[in-house]
Amino acid sequence: MKVIAGRNAGKLIADGEFFNISNNVRTLNNGLRRSHEVIRSIPQGFPYMPARFPAGIWNITGVEWQSEKKFDLKTYGPVKIRTDAWQNVRIWELDGDGDYQRETKHETRDFGYLLHYSESKTTLGCIRIESAEEATMLGLLLEKALINKEPITLEVT
Repeated sequence: MKVIAGRNAGKLIADGEFFNISNNVRTLNNGLRRSHEVIRSIPQGFPYMPARFPAGIWNITGVEWQSEKKFDLKTYGPVKIRTDAWQNVRIWELDGDGDYQRETKHETRDFGYLLHYSESKTTLGCIRIESAEEATMLGLLLEKALINKEPITLEVT
C-alpha cells in the first residue's frame, strides 16, 4: 500500500481514502514554544529545535492503540502510527537554566516521527491527523495491511 501525505496540502491519501492532516510544529522561531520547553532527539537525547516531518519516502512500521498501550490520549489520540522516518537536526546549546541558548554547527539524527491525532493544533514534528475519528479509521486501515504483511510506504511531500 502507498500512503501519500501532503504537508502543505493538508491531505493524506491511503487506499483511496482521504484524511485531513497538518504539520504545524511548535518552535521558538514561530513563537509557539517557550525556551524552557526543551525537546531532545530520539534516541540520543541531544537538545534540538523541532522540525517538520521529513519529506521523502518512508515506511509505516506499526500501529499502536491507546486502549492497549495506555499512552496519553490528549497528546496522541486513540492511535499512534509509527514510521521509520528520520532527519538530521541541529543540536542546540543550553544556558545555565537549561533553556535554549544558541544553535550549534553539530547535528544529530532524530527518529520517532508519528502520525497521530492530538487535542493540540501543533506537534513536535509529527503529522497530526485532524480528528480522533479519522485517526481511528486510518489506524484500522493500516493495521489490516500490516497484519496481512503488506508493506506500507509513506511518501511525504
